[in-house]
Amino acid sequence: MLTISKLKRSSVSYYIDTAKAAGRASSDLQRASGGLGEYYSEHETRTPMWLCAGDTHTAARLVGLTDVQRAGGEADSVVVARWLDDGIAPNGARGRAFGNRGVHGFDLTFAAPKSVSLLRALRADDVVQKAIAAAHSTAIAEAMEYLAAHAGYTRVHNSVTGEKDLVKLPGLVAVAYQHETSRCGDPHLHTHVILPNRQARSDGALVSIDGTSLYHEARAAGVIYQATLRRQLHQSLGIEWAPVDPGTGMAEAAGVDRDTITAWSRRSSQLREWAAHNLVSVDGPLSAAQLAAAQKATRPAKPEELAWSELQRQWSEDARGLVLDRAAFLEARAARRAAGRSAFDGASLAAAAEKIEKAVFTRADLVEIVGAHLPVDGDQSPRAAVEAAVDEVGMRLTAPRAAHEREGRERFTLARILAEEGALLRLVDATNDRARLWVRDDDTAGLSPDQRAAVRNIGDSPWLVQPLSAPAGAGKTTSLRALASATHHRFGATVLVLAPTGQAVDVAMREGAGDDGLTVAKALQLLRDNMLTLEESTLVVIDEAGMVGTDDLRQLLTATTRAGAKTVLVGDASQLAPVKARGGMFAQLCTDLPWTQRLSEVWRMRDPEERTASLGLRDGEPPARRDAVEWYRSHDRLHCGDAISMAADALAAYTADTELGRDALLVCDTTEMADVLNLRIHNERIDPDAASVLGARGQRLSVGDLIISRRNDPTIAFHHSTPNAGSVPSVRNGNRWRVAAIDIKTNRVAAERLDDKARVVFENDYVREHVNLGYAVTVHSAQGVTADASIAVLREDTSRNLLYVAMTRGRQANHAYIYERSTEAGEFGHVLPAETHIAQRGDLGEAATLIHGILANDEPAITAHDYAAHTANQALPERVRGLVNMRAAATELRQESYGAWKADRQGHDRSRSEGIERRVDRSQHRSTDYGLEI
Repeated sequence: MLTISKLKRSSVSYYIDTAKAAGRASSDLQRASGGLGEYYSEHETRTPMWLCAGDTHTAARLVGLTDVQRAGGEADSVVVARWLDDGIAPNGARGRAFGNRGVHGFDLTFAAPKSVSLLRALRADDVVQKAIAAAHSTAIAEAMEYLAAHAGYTRVHNSVTGEKDLVKLPGLVAVAYQHETSRCGDPHLHTHVILPNRQARSDGALVSIDGTSLYHEARAAGVIYQATLRRQLHQSLGIEWAPVDPGTGMAEAAGVDRDTITAWSRRSSQLREWAAHNLVSVDGPLSAAQLAAAQKATRPAKPEELAWSELQRQWSEDARGLVLDRAAFLEARAARRAAGRSAFDGASLAAAAEKIEKAVFTRADLVEIVGAHLPVDGDQSPRAAVEAAVDEVGMRLTAPRAAHEREGRERFTLARILAEEGALLRLVDATNDRARLWVRDDDTAGLSPDQRAAVRNIGDSPWLVQPLSAPAGAGKTTSLRALASATHHRFGATVLVLAPTGQAVDVAMREGAGDDGLTVAKALQLLRDNMLTLEESTLVVIDEAGMVGTDDLRQLLTATTRAGAKTVLVGDASQLAPVKARGGMFAQLCTDLPWTQRLSEVWRMRDPEERTASLGLRDGEPPARRDAVEWYRSHDRLHCGDAISMAADALAAYTADTELGRDALLVCDTTEMADVLNLRIHNERIDPDAASVLGARGQRLSVGDLIISRRNDPTIAFHHSTPNAGSVPSVRNGNRWRVAAIDIKTNRVAAERLDDKARVVFENDYVREHVNLGYAVTVHSAQGVTADASIAVLREDTSRNLLYVAMTRGRQANHAYIYERSTEAGEFGHVLPAETHIAQRGDLGEAATLIHGILANDEPAITAHDYAAHTANQALPERVRGLVNMRAAATELRQESYGAWKADRQGHDRSRSEGIERRVDRSQHRSTDYGLEI
């Protein structure tokens, strides 16, 4: 795994101090025990070492490193600090001065899997320890070579074009600090590669690195590191591997017991320490209890400053130990051999690439996928194999990049993805007049004009695939309820609601939008088993359609169009994309199908100006976005600062709202931030001596806690005292509950659901694996939720989609607390202990600047067809060019067809109106004859 963080002035001091402390420990040990000191010094790895990548000879010469230093010699701490803090290279060359908020460097942290760290720390075999250290170093070197090749750029102003061109650096020169422990003191082999932000250009000038390119390639480099580590350890020690986690590219060594890995995986960070010890920043006083907690937290010696032999002694005496599972090792070996040696041919390459979760992706995205599937016994190094593979399989969707464009600007797709999208697009022109609905005035009573028009047009439309695009808070459920009412006019007609999540299904059903509801996954399973029957009279509503993957949507539309049933796709392409599935098709259909209906008015927020501002965040042009940000700024809705300060401020706002009786929603864009806020609130609201049970991710749950269930489970029975039992008869992922009682002996929890007071008992296994504290939730969990106030804690590099969803949950107010991602908050960033944290808060202007940056970070889910349509035709491969031309022709035909239908409909309406007028005239004539009045 590779994490990347920005470094500020003096950030490198921690690494230097740790190295000095380790050196003192080595000296003390050598004086005390002679030969043991020699053994220790051979194994001590925390001495800072120079690390060069790319054209190492040129890069080292330009900054003044000797050949010995270039090859991995020891780095002088004074030289390193001067380079990081003042931009002065070892040879005295000086780069441009850093500003107050300047980035002085980057911490690239390469971490070995926990099982590898345990083998190194707890196996007494010297061969194993050396082999793991060597493999770790080789893997880092390969990853850095990848970064030098694909992220080693600076930017130079081009006076002719006015653009900032990317210029390749000869190489990257960094300093590596290897550490052996996590913040909690458990074995965790990881290396901080400190990359100064003043690197040598070919002409010798010291320039800044293009940070955007570095961040873009970081995950791919992490996959290269993991793949290389696996190959090296397989070759040197015969280690077999468990399946690779596609999300991280990491695998654990097969044969190291899973429970042992879990037991040694305690996590810590400044944020967690802040939450756990109830500490405050130094701009506020510490209570006696808080001071005691701070003293207790800092009493143990920092583990990274202990000698390696002392660390090993402590670990060897730990009761958790190292348990090996021989059967798991043999199973993994048999699976590898059955797959065949070096079985990474064209077919397996294509199969691996198809696991990518985007229809349009960068080269780095493909590196991540392919790298996670490389065999450990291949003939090529993982870096060489990946570089060759991605060039072979990717189909370009963009023209070759210009001088000012980054590598991440280029986009690719796969032939399989184009075929998948094409199959769906062939379904969307199906029509069936018998599926049209008779919408009456009483069906649309109470609707706004645009809601009424959308419902009538959907009902009257003969097209079976009918998109309805609606921004957050536009009243889509109200519109769907009207459609359901119109459907029920037909004998035996029903409305089937489908949605990606069970919680979305329940909300739609509870609000009267359908007669029956299923998750998309359940509906597809029933269709495959021939257990779900669709009729012409069935209206299928797919809610949150923007979150349904393209292939799932293809399968659903295949079934509904074959049955002649009308399908209404309801969603907002500006909200969150599908999780672990290719998306973007809903947005394309809204663009391509002229019969798409759109709701344009927002009703959720009570302030009309905030409604307008939310639309500016959603899809406004630059002027509208500027106006939106200015509205939030002028109404004190934007806040910024360091992570701990923003967590504390958001918590204070949440507490104030809840004390006033408001339904406040505390949302975060990362699981870690949600965890620490949940822990902090639990600590503040629950008596520390209260009984508790163990939930997921090591959280403690007590009576009175707010919890959230994280897995659909229809087998959990509802208690007989549940009000309106049977109305929503299932536990859903995302349901929030209040703990009513616990059983500490069996680890069971009795809870009541917040929205409908349903009561259940969660058994031990479900509690431990699928129940978390639920005060703070992720933005993904919050999509579709409405509250009085939304309080969002978001990182500065989050996406526009996340910001938009987070800032549209609240009726009365929506606040954003933006924090900078930095080393200090990270898993391995031991820069400052939480109790010495100094609060850093920016003003409204700085917060607005960060929001503008987030709004620019807009890369929505998009189909390959849609992306290709925005590329110059001549720059596309022939096959893709043909598909783009076919799409354009199909769109033109649809426009003609829709225009003809509208004209016919208007003529029919005029004829109908004229007929009514003639009937009225005749009635009036008859009434005159008989002396009657109408």
